[in-house]
Amino acid sequence: MDESEAYSSEDEDISLTGSDFEFQLTTSKRKLNSTQEAASPKRVRHPSVSGSSQSQTPEESQGLRPRSAQADGRATACHLYEAVRSGRSALLTVIDDWLEEYRRDREAGILELINFVVQCSGCKGVVTREMFSRLQNADIISQLTTEFNEDSVSYPLVSVGSQWRRFSEGVCEFVSLLVRGCRNSLLYDDFLFSSFIALLTGLADSQVRAFRHTSTLITMRLMSSIVSVAGEVNAQALMTRRRCELEKNKSVEHRAIDRIEELEDSYRELREHQEDLRSLMNGIFKGVFIHRYRDRVPEIRAVCMEEMGVWLRENPASFLNDEHLKYVGWMLHDKQAAVRLQCVLTLQKLYVEKDFISRLELFTSRFKERILCMILDKDSDVAVETVKLLLLIKQQTEEGLSEEECAAVYPLVFATHRGLACAAGRFLYHMYVQLHRDIIIVTSTQTITSVTCGGRAGERSD
Repeated sequence: MDESEAYSSEDEDISLTGSDFEFQLTTSKRKLNSTQEAASPKRVRHPSVSGSSQSQTPEESQGLRPRSAQADGRATACHLYEAVRSGRSALLTVIDDWLEEYRRDREAGILELINFVVQCSGCKGVVTREMFSRLQNADIISQLTTEFNEDSVSYPLVSVGSQWRRFSEGVCEFVSLLVRGCRNSLLYDDFLFSSFIALLTGLADSQVRAFRHTSTLITMRLMSSIVSVAGEVNAQALMTRRRCELEKNKSVEHRAIDRIEELEDSYRELREHQEDLRSLMNGIFKGVFIHRYRDRVPEIRAVCMEEMGVWLRENPASFLNDEHLKYVGWMLHDKQAAVRLQCVLTLQKLYVEKDFISRLELFTSRFKERILCMILDKDSDVAVETVKLLLLIKQQTEEGLSEEECAAVYPLVFATHRGLACAAGRFLYHMYVQLHRDIIIVTSTQTITSVTCGGRAGERSD
């Protein structure tokens, strides 16, 4: 791929046709719900669920729920929220209880999950069963927005105090455990995650910062967890295919037909899982990441860069390429230090892996100049981590940095910032050791050559 094509203008490269991304989950032949329609996340209509089409009361026919039903529906969502907020409950047990509830009534289960997100955003509104069944996502979000106190800039993710200190970590842990708990079945049921992601995509596009920030964090961590599961499924599919081929290559008398059929069925199912996961990841990436990585809120941009680093490391075959790396490179120019710092930290975790270096060659040549400028960043933390990144590039690549480029780091040993001076000192020490190692190698080679040549000359003189 030509460098100009891989790193073209940002606006030209990520422009999307239409305002809504078509979120479509491929339906496998093995699934019963084969007639479900795919729609835009902002306009999705949720599939009907058996048992939900009961006779309606006058209140329900107007889109309302009886007060007692709303309270009951809110209780479990509150339980999920309080478990994450307090940090005192075992989240794995909480998720197991929720999964059991979902298997009994999947629409009630998804409502509990949606209302959990609404509460994490600091909104007092509730998504009822009637709203979920009859309204499009845009209308649901519109109703929630009217019940949100837009004058308040405080919401759980940005609240201060000891009780909120680990809230963000708790939310991320909850999402990760949820995906892990569903990885063998519900992740592919064509309802739970497709419906959940569709509403999250709409919330991530909201004008309300609390909705946008909270849903983006949840969606990005959801993506990271799905990427991790996809890596496992890919490994299982590869192993199953190899076992099937080995069985087929056996002689006729030793070949087990039943075993071959079993492996082929297993491989076919894994391939369907791969397609489902690819559809989910594609929906999140194009529906949320593409829009939110350049959000006006720096915390949202930093979250996108942090989770992008996870995708690059967990699934390099799909993500560690110039098409995805360019977003990290672009955000090295971000005006907020926190975003630039997160980009540098993400790159450190990539360059430390020797197996990734060949995939990073084009990125290195394209953004090396910008990285070198960042050793003089006005934020000391960014400058320190950038020097550490340059040291990794020097150690892991043969021609990543020239002598002149390395020399730009040396004067920083006199920096007034202690951390920056120490980082530059380690860089200088590495260069000193490398120089002396090269001198020793050259000297040893010359000595061996001299002794060898001298011995041969003596033989000729005799």
